[in-house]
Amino acid sequence: MNAEFNVWLLIVGLVVGAGLVWLVIMDTRRREVEIDAVERPREAAWLSAVMSDDGFEVSPAAAERMLELHRAYLEAPPPDPPPAEAEASETDDEAEQDVGAAGLDERVERADETQPRAGV
Repeated sequence: MNAEFNVWLLIVGLVVGAGLVWLVIMDTRRREVEIDAVERPREAAWLSAVMSDDGFEVSPAAAERMLELHRAYLEAPPPDPPPAEAEASETDDEAEQDVGAAGLDERVERADETQPRAGV
């Protein structure tokens, strides 16, 4: 009886240990606050090189400024939703109303095609 309990305890310990190791390894990504002022120019140079490989000419100074602005954006409170979202929902409603009878007839015909015919 004692040996079976020890085997069960070993299995539970291995599963819990594997879960803890997975949690530690999973959270090893670097964060914005971990990048210091010494590393920022190297990151900007890397970003500039990658962008020029993709066909966009971005100087390392411009890339560094964009990284600084991105960091300031992340430190700021969340922005208000843009007014375009409210306008987009209004235009979607108007577009649905503009479909008219022709669009309704077309949708009815497509629905009729998908329904089984009676008496066939």
